[in-house]
Amino acid sequence: MKRAEIIKLVGICSLNYRNWPEAGKEEALISLWETMLDDIDYEIGRIVIKKFMSESVYPPTIADIRARIADVTTVRSKPGIEAWGDVKLAIRKYGSYNEKKAMDSLTGVTRKVVDSIGFRTLCLSENEMADRAHFLKVYDTMQKREREDALLMPELRDSMTRIQSNSGRMLTFEEDQGA
Repeated sequence: MKRAEIIKLVGICSLNYRNWPEAGKEEALISLWETMLDDIDYEIGRIVIKKFMSESVYPPTIADIRARIADVTTVRSKPGIEAWGDVKLAIRKYGSYNEKKAMDSLTGVTRKVVDSIGFRTLCLSENEMADRAHFLKVYDTMQKREREDALLMPELRDSMTRIQSNSGRMLTFEEDQGA
């Protein structure tokens, strides 16, 4: 978002929340929002602010705004048990010999979980209860991770990925800035 757009959003919020932002802190708040929300489209920001104001009696923090952005912009995943039903349907419909079509019939987190467990492994397994329990556990973990990723600013997510890919080695300032 551009600075002028952020000023509009802060203005909308200030009409709803008395004495917010605190006197003398307006510029600091606008600068913070400008830094932390620069990857967000104004129209999404406007919708998110309206959503937040209808849900909370307190003014928004960056975390509040980013959480609502994730709510608005991410497709809701199915509950784990419904996703497991999709997997069972793919197994019945395509079997272990047509893995590509089966995987193409699965979407999102469901596809990632089946890919990590192995479609053929699920097809040939004789312990459906254990497979379901394992699937649901992995599904919940991946769904939570995707939600957490959606909350992060892209540049922060990229920096974290670089740090993690360097096996915990601390990056120099130049490396972190892509120089």
